[in-house]
Amino acid sequence: MENLIAIVLALAPPVLFGALCFNLLVPREVAGRGALVWGHGALLGLLAATLLLRAVDMLGYGLDFNITIGALLVLLLVLAGLNLRRRTWLSSAPATTWTIGTRLLFGLLLAFVLLRLVSLGLEILWRPLFPWDATMHWATKAKVWFAEGSMVPFVQYNEWAELFGEGVFTDRHPEYPATIPLLQVWMNLALGAWNESLMNLPWLVCYAALGLLFYGHLRFAGLAAVTAMAFTYLLLSMPLLNIHVALAGYADLFLGATYGAALMFFFHWCQDRAPWKLVAMVIFLLLCPALKNEGTIWAASLAPAFAAMLLPRTETLKFFVLLALLVILAILVIPNNMVIAGTTLADLLPRFNPEGLKGLLQSVWLHDNWHLQGYVLLGAVPAVVLLRERVTQHHLGFLLALAAAAGAFLYLFLFTGFSGGAKDLSGVGRLWLHLCPGLMFMAAVFYRDLVAKDTVQDRAAKI
Repeated sequence: MENLIAIVLALAPPVLFGALCFNLLVPREVAGRGALVWGHGALLGLLAATLLLRAVDMLGYGLDFNITIGALLVLLLVLAGLNLRRRTWLSSAPATTWTIGTRLLFGLLLAFVLLRLVSLGLEILWRPLFPWDATMHWATKAKVWFAEGSMVPFVQYNEWAELFGEGVFTDRHPEYPATIPLLQVWMNLALGAWNESLMNLPWLVCYAALGLLFYGHLRFAGLAAVTAMAFTYLLLSMPLLNIHVALAGYADLFLGATYGAALMFFFHWCQDRAPWKLVAMVIFLLLCPALKNEGTIWAASLAPAFAAMLLPRTETLKFFVLLALLVILAILVIPNNMVIAGTTLADLLPRFNPEGLKGLLQSVWLHDNWHLQGYVLLGAVPAVVLLRERVTQHHLGFLLALAAAAGAFLYLFLFTGFSGGAKDLSGVGRLWLHLCPGLMFMAAVFYRDLVAKDTVQDRAAKI
């Protein structure tokens, strides 16, 4: 019973905090508003709790749960007052029209998702911390910080040896961001003891949040409720995504949800340039580097698409040429040992590694990591041709962003030292998870446009 109270106290206030923030941000008339508010709110709230915990530690109070939760509750009261004042709970979004068939299908898909949520929750409750990277690279920091009561520094092996371990600690990746370990510290502080199962419950919340926000974005994009639920089920049923919940402890699920949220808000912003969409996109983009070093790459990959949307067509080409020249100049001037996104520039310099190609193709198109997503993406090529007018008018920025991210993905595994992560299949799946929600959203949007195109053609044929 005490553990249950501690879990509720650790998870409910952050989720409510994030939901109240997005309740102020998302307009009342937006379709799928409830899912957008609670999905993004849960994700933002969990990550905000770690930022608040870090701030308390920086102020000299250590990793103190009572002070942090107290500050969070004060913020909740302020946000609740703002929400009551603006009456943001009132929604003017159009009501969903249901038939018996669509209602039954929606309910069946929802039941499948909820069943999977429960089974994954049981996996977390029954299993202590297990995955290799989770135990060797992430939870090492969490356990030390929890035991020490503060964020004591982690350093490289040589520095640790020079200091004889005095006041510092080390692991295989001391440069990894602190957010994921702090999530585990947060849960253990609430529980009052180190618990290698219950501390992974935020991954279950992230899984639910990803489903909610993805469904909300699809509804916002104009998909019918049952169609949006079908694509949401397709996303949430992907094997490797599920593994990252059942074998919790990695940063990749959180980064995939966060970067996916930023991408989908960018898609909506491209339609009408609404300021609130830009604010939401920037929030999640800024959170990406705080989760994993690769988050810096994904956040930066959005810059060319963003510039292309802001600049006139005649200036866009000049911008890309200038950007390429700046990259070349940086490679020539910056020392090879300079660290960029957690790795040295020397490791990022191009050298073709064909051995990475086989592992990449196997991971996406052969192994049952992503069901048939790889083949669905092959269908995007003729879809772009069939929908070229709509793509040019409405989807160009979003596709440029995805293309830049996919290009960075291919470059990392085919032209840098990271090719080993594709050759032995250890890293390629994890990074694909970062792109997975955005790619599935693209497939759903293309499906929507193709159905609309066929409907218009059928109507024209009848006239």
